[in-house]
Amino acid sequence: MPRPAPKLLLVACCVFIQIVTPSFAKEPKVKGKDLADLVYGVFPRGSTPSRPLLDNLVMQLHWDNGGAGNLDRLAYHLRFVNAGETQTPEGAVTRYRIFAEGAPENKVYSLGTWEIGGAPGYSDQDVYVNAQGLVMTRRPNPEEEAASRLPLYELEVSPKNITGEPTRYALLSRDAQVTAFGTLVPHPVVSQDGGCRLEARVAAPGASAVLIVADGFAAQTRLKVVLESQGEVSNVDAMTDGNGHIVVAGFPIIQGVSQGMLKASAEGQNCLPSVMLPWGAGPVAAEIKK
Repeated sequence: MPRPAPKLLLVACCVFIQIVTPSFAKEPKVKGKDLADLVYGVFPRGSTPSRPLLDNLVMQLHWDNGGAGNLDRLAYHLRFVNAGETQTPEGAVTRYRIFAEGAPENKVYSLGTWEIGGAPGYSDQDVYVNAQGLVMTRRPNPEEEAASRLPLYELEVSPKNITGEPTRYALLSRDAQVTAFGTLVPHPVVSQDGGCRLEARVAAPGASAVLIVADGFAAQTRLKVVLESQGEVSNVDAMTDGNGHIVVAGFPIIQGVSQGMLKASAEGQNCLPSVMLPWGAGPVAAEIKK
């Protein structure tokens, strides 16, 4: 049986969901140049993704790329630094302080959070940044402008400790003129070989959708990403950008199978990284938890 050809989804500015909070303006729309090409593959006995799911993946791609399309980045972005651990009944939880690189100080912000399986939402709490971009719970004093850590006043986040699952954050100014995005994956599923890097990032509950993130490959080159799930194979061809970066989506669920393993590999000029991620409900889904 011939393998289905990879699909290409071109989603325009209407895809980006506008989020409104009681005291903050709407999040800026995606501009015309911020179109995202989402390349994806399907398996012969796999399921065809719905349009809402594809739209959701494009929005994830938009956040991961700093608020722009697959080939662009905006000046503002979030950076996360390990701030220690907190012991909970479920085990140790890592805390991260946040830096909003390039974000101006003279604005009031709100922090948005987006977890897999949910919708983006913004906190009602006002937050601020100092001269180093450190996100704070109050306005910085003059002597705090150069600080890179302020345990009493810095804003910290603790994402879920699930292997391969990202938590996405956005810092939105009250006047909606500045938005800085950042994605944090505490336990990434990553393979590195010969300078190339391949990551499998959970994009839907139970890993029913997965984003394969490739970096360090030859720039502006046709790259073949091979997806395998329960004996099924899908070859996805995608063009890397000027930095040797590309993202493709895979949908590993096979008809009549409730759980399994997704393998993704990509062959570069001098590298062949591959990653594996379990999918499905029940015991296998539990295996991806630390």
